[in-house]
Amino acid sequence: MTKLAKILNIVLFALLAVTIVLAGLFYFGGEIEDAAYTTPVYTDSILNWGIILVISAAAISIIAEIIYLVLHPKNAIRSLISILVLAALVIIGYSLGDATPLTLPGYDGPDNVPSMLLLADTFLYTIYFLFALVLGAIAYTEISRQFR
Repeated sequence: MTKLAKILNIVLFALLAVTIVLAGLFYFGGEIEDAAYTTPVYTDSILNWGIILVISAAAISIIAEIIYLVLHPKNAIRSLISILVLAALVIIGYSLGDATPLTLPGYDGPDNVPSMLLLADTFLYTIYFLFALVLGAIAYTEISRQFR
């Protein structure tokens, strides 16, 4: 095992340990008293940890892609095409989104506003498109293997 692989394994197990501890606190750490619904005490902590993991993964992916483009400029066209396709999917998802505030009895929170609803719809539609592309790629791969 190389030195980098050992370091990555240590980081992986450290992230897993933090996640397990936070999950344990979330499930067994008690509940907020006088809440309208059952609400674990450590809900904010586990949500913030999830946000940290998502942002870290996105940042590492973007940095790795930039490094790859700098080191292999001949393959830059393929990478740029994939980025443009992803941007097109996000734009299509944004155009399909609906910003009409929802009628939610008993909810007066800050998230039932057009900007948040449009953002949520954009994410959902983009994920639907990406899921359909994944299913199509799997189907294409399996069908093309049958003809080889």
